[in-house]
Amino acid sequence: MRFYEDVSIVVNTTSKNKDAWKMFYGQIAKHFPERAAVYTFSDIPSDDFIGETLLYDKNLKFRSQFLSCIKKITEDYCIFISEDYVLYDDVDIESLEYLRNVLSENGDLSFIRLCKGISPQENLYKNSSDLFELYNTDPYFYSQSAALWRTRDLEKIFENGPNLHIAGQGGNDHFELGAQQTCRDLGLKGLYYHNNEPKRGIYHYDCSIFPHVATALVKGKWNLSEYYKELMPLLIEYQINSSDRGIY
Repeated sequence: MRFYEDVSIVVNTTSKNKDAWKMFYGQIAKHFPERAAVYTFSDIPSDDFIGETLLYDKNLKFRSQFLSCIKKITEDYCIFISEDYVLYDDVDIESLEYLRNVLSENGDLSFIRLCKGISPQENLYKNSSDLFELYNTDPYFYSQSAALWRTRDLEKIFENGPNLHIAGQGGNDHFELGAQQTCRDLGLKGLYYHNNEPKRGIYHYDCSIFPHVATALVKGKWNLSEYYKELMPLLIEYQINSSDRGIY
């Protein structure tokens, strides 16, 4: 089966970041031309979007917003990203097909993260040279970093996870942190891909198979400190004034 026949791209966004939409979807069209179906989870529709738009209620918390949309995705697998994960080079379809096949052939795996993060573990998976085990005891086992997911397992996390916001609204109201225990309770297993890509910033490494800015927005500002070479030309190309948001 071809990659794009059973894999979708799930983009979570909000109208608060609509100034990034033209650039994000323009880069998807440029660097991922033979792509899977694209679904955008948003609080408003936009002509900038590619594919199908699934609207959520902006008055709900992130967990409830996302759950209402992910239930409608029928493809077996999905690449889960946000609107500030901007592509800056061509996607490696063959490598993504390889990762999809690993998930398909190993039913106990729920996801493969597309780049290395700050996991303390570096244990190779089976006979692989570029796939490493993630342990659900790791503090960031669940992450909203770009990853290829078994769609229904991703849905389970939101079905069973705490009803929190996408990011801290004060205190511990942060789904990415709250979902760690949910993944442990569900007994989920995952991997990450790493093929000697260089480290980028403090928390992660570059991604050669899905080359993207991770992330273009940090605390609401353009992340030129880590991605000046990749991001600045795109801001110019898409006529985005970086001073409107400011620079991180």
